[in-house]
Amino acid sequence: VNMRLGKLCTYARVRALGSMASGRSSLTLEQAMTSAHLIVTELQAPAFVSVLESVRGSDKLAKWQQANTVLIQATLRTLPQVGFPANAAGLQGYNEAFAEQARSEQQEARAVLHGLNEQKWRILLKHAFECDPAPPITREAARALAIDIVDAMQDAELLKQMASSRTGLAARLSDAEHQHMVSRAIVDVQSEVMKKHGFEGDAGYAQAHVCLMEHAQDAVVTASVAAATTALYARAGIDLGAAFKQIGS
Repeated sequence: VNMRLGKLCTYARVRALGSMASGRSSLTLEQAMTSAHLIVTELQAPAFVSVLESVRGSDKLAKWQQANTVLIQATLRTLPQVGFPANAAGLQGYNEAFAEQARSEQQEARAVLHGLNEQKWRILLKHAFECDPAPPITREAARALAIDIVDAMQDAELLKQMASSRTGLAARLSDAEHQHMVSRAIVDVQSEVMKKHGFEGDAGYAQAHVCLMEHAQDAVVTASVAAATTALYARAGIDLGAAFKQIGS
């Protein structure tokens, strides 16, 4: 799996990138639980732990990208065991099917899946950021944070910066270097907003994102941020949807 995977996963949630045929569209509750357990086990493998710990001295962007890349790799390794292909389409299909089970009317089932998801991020944050997830935040707090992030990413000066990111000296950058530059600018903007909401430093950046994920079913929290992020990349001439579809092809 290409390292570019981390960048894509960081800023555009898989479910927001449009529909792709996955070869399978459903997941039983038992399969959701089994797959989540398998992913947790994969994340604890020495090889993955070593990769996560190797970026501890890097900046927040590198650590967040690596955490997401490792999560995707661990998930891809698990997909065939529950009937999904180990590619981008399978990944999206699995995530959507898992999210459907996470909305189960059975409170106990929701609690188990939520706990397993928390375990994933506890492992990722421990080894990459040397921290634990932050205490959960309310839906109102998540919405307030998301709205402020969207507002910041629609700042006129930032939009201008994105539009001109392929001009001047920046025109000499490779596609990967250009995307990295855009990603860093977005991370800086998001970090400033998160700091105002009590999430400081590298750990705070990761913790804030995880807190927002806890409210993934709320359109204000996820869809708005995903749309603003995708729009910023588009302003810089980067099509996240097209790039993501190349994964696993």
